Amino acid sequence: MSAISSDFSFNDIGWLQGTFENALDSVASKTQSIWGQIYGFAWGGCVKVTHVARSAIGSVFRDVFFFPLKCSWLINRPALRDQLNIEDRYYRDFWDQSKPLDPNLRLHEMIREKFDVSDRPFSIQLKNGSIVEITCRVMETKEKGDNFYNFVLVPGNFSTISNNIGSIYPYLAAYLNAKKSSLPARFIVISEHNLNYKPDCLDEAGHIMLETLKAVHQTYGTVNQLVAHSLGTILLANALKQVDDSSFLPKNICLDRGPTSVWEISKKYLFGSLLYLFIKIGGWASDIEQDIVDFYEKLKGKACPALLITGVLQDHHFSGGANLCLGEKIKKIEHAAVLVFDPPRQLIHEHAHHNLRSDYLNPRYLITDSCFMKSLENLPEAIIRHSIAY
Repeated sequence: MSAISSDFSFNDIGWLQGTFENALDSVASKTQSIWGQIYGFAWGGCVKVTHVARSAIGSVFRDVFFFPLKCSWLINRPALRDQLNIEDRYYRDFWDQSKPLDPNLRLHEMIREKFDVSDRPFSIQLKNGSIVEITCRVMETKEKGDNFYNFVLVPGNFSTISNNIGSIYPYLAAYLNAKKSSLPARFIVISEHNLNYKPDCLDEAGHIMLETLKAVHQTYGTVNQLVAHSLGTILLANALKQVDDSSFLPKNICLDRGPTSVWEISKKYLFGSLLYLFIKIGGWASDIEQDIVDFYEKLKGKACPALLITGVLQDHHFSGGANLCLGEKIKKIEHAAVLVFDPPRQLIHEHAHHNLRSDYLNPRYLITDSCFMKSLENLPEAIIRHSIAY
């Protein structure tokens, strides 16, 4: 027994203890690794499921409210498809010299004679590095020069670059009527319906709009005037929210008949609060009015675009608190001009006010006096006059 005790020393005990502890550490490490993998797999699965659910919810609201002409189950409805064909054909006939003139468009013939029409694609890089392409419609005077007057239009959610001459015609006519119309001009229509990609969320759509404006500036130079109409104001407001460098922005911006926020829009629908919750989860909620206020606050003391807010009192789409021209926050922006029109119903049905051609809006219909417009000019003529002299 003593011989055995003399051979089995305290060093051996220490070695056994160390070996045992190392074995325990190894088992613990492997167990932790296994649980880590299980946790990572479960968490990653949850994140993936959440992203898929969010994208699925977002895609519904994106297609129905923001890009309805990219929604297959909407545009395949016979009535809508037939109407879209009528609009496309009317737009094509407007520029076709072999087609008769429209007597309701007084300067139709002159516009045909003075302008060339072409499409200009721009490659846009998304934040994830992917490249998408947006095609813009460009109407440029046949007479050229060293300096151009550049005008950009961002239309509403049912407009493409080739189905709504009524939105750009008033500005083409106003340019031709302007005293300084000898200055060559370029009118550019930007619609994300003419994008070969569906944005995943509103921030991505705003990023695409922002990058498109940068590309237009790099290609054509300074933009004198930008007009965004209806849901086009939502895309523009989101783009402005993402601006860091304002050097490429238009000199003048008009937000025409836009909403204050998606929340206010949702209130007009049954179960609006629930609807808004899903819109927010899907990534398409926006406080347009606050985004604009924040943009101008961020650029306070710096060069920034002159702002004009226009709207109609009886806006069928964005009524009451959803009407941007009636917003309280917007009044806080220094030097911003606000014009609110209320055409009489005996001339124009109130449900038509939201999409009423802008050259029907004149000082006679203003609810308050404004020095922005002359007594005998319409809204596009006033906008062109201010921006062409800038």
